[in-house]
Amino acid sequence: MRKILKLIRKVMILLIILGIIGSGLFYYNKYRKEKERRLAEEEKKRQEEIEKEKKRKLIEEKKKLFEKYISEIEKYYKEEKNYKKVEELAKEAIAIAKQYNFPSDRIYKILHQIEVDRYLIKLEQLQKENQDIYKFFYVRSELQKIPSLKEIYELKNNIINQTYENEYKVKLISAKKALDNLAEGDQPTYNYFLSKKLYYEARNLRAIKNIKKDKMEEEIEKLQNELYFASKHLFKNTIPTSIYY
Repeated sequence: MRKILKLIRKVMILLIILGIIGSGLFYYNKYRKEKERRLAEEEKKRQEEIEKEKKRKLIEEKKKLFEKYISEIEKYYKEEKNYKKVEELAKEAIAIAKQYNFPSDRIYKILHQIEVDRYLIKLEQLQKENQDIYKFFYVRSELQKIPSLKEIYELKNNIINQTYENEYKVKLISAKKALDNLAEGDQPTYNYFLSKKLYYEARNLRAIKNIKKDKMEEEIEKLQNELYFASKHLFKNTIPTSIYY
């Protein structure tokens, strides 16, 4: 019996020892895992700080590069008027601005001004072309290719108005030319009605576009009447209705 009790006591002591050891191992393992977790978090934070610093330095470098582009863009625009170089640099700068969310208003303002400058040059060329009244259609067609930007609207509009004045004069000159041919006996019916047609078109254009009346209108009107009644061919082969309304 005593042997059994001793055995039971030994077993209990062993169990107690094992329990103490197991408990110690449990808490030690828990402590180790917690320490590893804290170390992992600290390492994660350290890496995040490193990445944040790298990103900050990268943005700082890109910001300096961006400002350098801006400076060169302004130099090539203001000092050298090298629009091609400006556009090349602007393309690079805008790409950086989009990637790093930098303000690009200054770039677009210069690009817009370049657009205005180019259209002004074209308008000045068309203004010279417009001195030839017979180029009114060509000039007007070219003007349609130019947008009505506020900076050039007034000049463009003045040139357009001049094309209508030129067209008005050309129609009157052509009407007078037809009457000259009629006076020489060349195709009386054709030249008479051609003159009337051109005259009506010129007069209607003047009214629609509010163009100042040219004294040639009255001269043509008078000459048409005179030649109509002076031409036996016209008087015989056309109905003598009222010529003007």
